[in-house]
Amino acid sequence: MRRLIFFGGAGFLLLFVLSFAKPASAASSTMYTWTPSKLYKTASGAAYSGNVNSGTAVTVYSKSGKRYKVKTGGKTGYIYAYNLTSSKVKKEDYFGSKIYKQAAGGPYVASVPAGKMMYIKMEATKNGMYLAHVIGTGYSGYVDKTHFIKPVVKYTWMPSKLYTSATGNSYKKTIKDGQKVSVFNGSHGRYQVKAGSSSGYIYANNLTGTLAKKTVYVSSKLYTTSSHTKYTAVIRPNKQVYVKESTQNMSHVCVVGTAQSGWIYTSHFTKPAPAAGGTTSTPKATAGTSQTGSSTAGGTTAGTATGSTSGSASGITGSAAATSGTTATTTTGNTGSGSASATTATGKTGSGSASGTTATSNTGSGSASGTTATGNTGSGSASGTAATGSTGAAAASATTAKGLDVSHYQTLTQSSFNLMKRQGYSFVILKATEGTGYTDSKFYTYYKYARNAGLSVHAYHMIGNSTTAPAQHIAEAKHFYQVLAQTKASTGYAFTGYAFEDIEPTGTNSITTTWWANAAPACAGYFLNEMQALGQAKVGIYAGYFNWKSYLEGHTDTWPGNTKIWLARYNTTLGTNADVWQYTETGTIDGITGHFDLDISYDPDF
Repeated sequence: MRRLIFFGGAGFLLLFVLSFAKPASAASSTMYTWTPSKLYKTASGAAYSGNVNSGTAVTVYSKSGKRYKVKTGGKTGYIYAYNLTSSKVKKEDYFGSKIYKQAAGGPYVASVPAGKMMYIKMEATKNGMYLAHVIGTGYSGYVDKTHFIKPVVKYTWMPSKLYTSATGNSYKKTIKDGQKVSVFNGSHGRYQVKAGSSSGYIYANNLTGTLAKKTVYVSSKLYTTSSHTKYTAVIRPNKQVYVKESTQNMSHVCVVGTAQSGWIYTSHFTKPAPAAGGTTSTPKATAGTSQTGSSTAGGTTAGTATGSTSGSASGITGSAAATSGTTATTTTGNTGSGSASATTATGKTGSGSASGTTATSNTGSGSASGTTATGNTGSGSASGTAATGSTGAAAASATTAKGLDVSHYQTLTQSSFNLMKRQGYSFVILKATEGTGYTDSKFYTYYKYARNAGLSVHAYHMIGNSTTAPAQHIAEAKHFYQVLAQTKASTGYAFTGYAFEDIEPTGTNSITTTWWANAAPACAGYFLNEMQALGQAKVGIYAGYFNWKSYLEGHTDTWPGNTKIWLARYNTTLGTNADVWQYTETGTIDGITGHFDLDISYDPDF
C-alpha cells in the first residue's frame, strides 16, 4: 500500500515538473507585436496579467484556438494571433492618412498627420493597404501602402485642379502655377499629391520635375503642339512663363498667373542684342516676317518697298527714284510710287521703275532694262524680254492674291473684314469643322462678314483622328459637307469656295510619325473623294512643308485630280510648288488687333 502511495506521489511530482517544460511538439520562434496586446492567462479566458507594447519581441511556443502561447519579459501567457507579426517593420507615414476599419475603405477610425511612425503587419497586406498601428496611440487599421513611400517633389507648371479621387470630376480647389507638391503615386493619368496641407489628385501632365521661369522677349504664339501649326493665343513681349519641357526648338510653357499654355519657340527666351544707339530691338517672331524689295534699272536703284510682311503681296511704304534719262511720260502709282526714265511706268502696289519700254509692278516691286518686266509679289526683275517671278523671294505670277486664314480664336467684326479688303486682301479661309461633330462657333458669322466685304471665302476642316479606317474619314467629310451645305440658310450666301482638309497633329487626334508614313495619303484620299461624291467639287489639302515633302508629295494618286495644295512654311521662300502658301503666322493688319496667318495664292480661283 505504501509503495502505491509513494509511486503515486512520484508520478504526480513528475507530471507537475513536466507541465513547466517546453512542449515537445512546438518548437519556439520569435514574433513581434505590431499593436499593443494583452497577455492573457489562459488560451480562452478574459483574465490577463499585463499589456505588451507594440513592436515587442515574444517567444512563441504553440497556438491554441485564436491565441499563441508566448513568453515575453519573463512572463508566460497568451496573445491573440492577429496581434502578432513574423517581422518587425517600422515605417513613416509621409502622406498623412486615414486609418480605415476595412481594407476596402469606408468607415475610418482616425486621421493622422504626416510624419507619424507605424508598425506594419506585412503579411496582412490587402487591396493595396497595410494593416498598421500608429505608435504611441490606440489607432490600428488599414492604411494606403503608397503613403509609406517617400514622395517625389514636383511642381505645377500651370494652374491645376486638386481632384478628390483618381477618376472623378469633383475637386477641392485649384492649385496655382509654380507650386511645390509632394507626389505619392499615379493612377488613371493622375497623381496623388499633397500641396501644403491639402491632398488630392492632379493630372500627371500638369506637373513637372523641375520648374523654370523665363521671360519671353518676342511676341509669341501659343501653339497647340510642338509642330507649331495652329495656335490658341499670343504672348506679348516681356511676359514670364513657366517652362515644362523643350523639344525640337519648341518649349511647352504656361504664362505665369494665367491658364494660357502651349508651345512657343525656344529662341524667344533669348534677349535681343542692343541696337545702335543703345536701345533694345525686338525682332519678329519667325524668320522671314519682313522684307525690303527693290527694283533697279540701268544699275541705279529705282524703287524700294519697305514694310511688307515677307512673302506678302503689299508694299506699304514705297519710294521710287528715276534713273538717268528723260522724264517719264506717264507715271502711275496706285499704292506706293512708280517712276520711270522711259515711256511708261506703272506701279500698282509697291514701286515700279523702268529704263525700257514698259515696266509693270503689280505687287511688290518690278524693274526692267528690257522690253517688259512683271514683278507681282516680292521682287521681279529682268534685263531681257520678259521676267515673271513665281516662287522664291515671295515672287509670283500676275494672278497672285493676298489672303489670310482665321477661326474663332480671332475676335473680328464686319469692320475687320472691310479693313482687310481695303488693304488689298482678296480671300480668306475660315475654320469650319473638326472631327465628326465640332463646328467652329464663328464660321457662319465670319463667312457672312467676309462675303459682305467682297472677299473670296474658303473653308477648312481639322482632321480629328489618326485611325486608318476609311469609315472614320468618310464620316468627317460628311460632317464638313453638311456644315458647308447650311451656309446659305445661315448667312444668305451659298458656299462657293474651296474646302480644305487640314492635316496636322493636335492634342486630340493622336497623329504620329508612323501614321504619316503609313496612312496619311490614303486617309486624305478617303476624305477628299467623299467630299466630291457628296457634291463639293472644289477640294484641297493643308499641310506643313515638312510633312508634305516627307509623306504626301508623290503619293496623291488616289486623290481627286483637281485637289489644291495649301502649304505652311514660315520662311522667305516656299521652296516648292503649291496653290496657296501660308508664309507667316504672326502677320499684322493695320487697324485690327492681334496676329494672323497670312497667305499668298498662286491660283486665279482665289
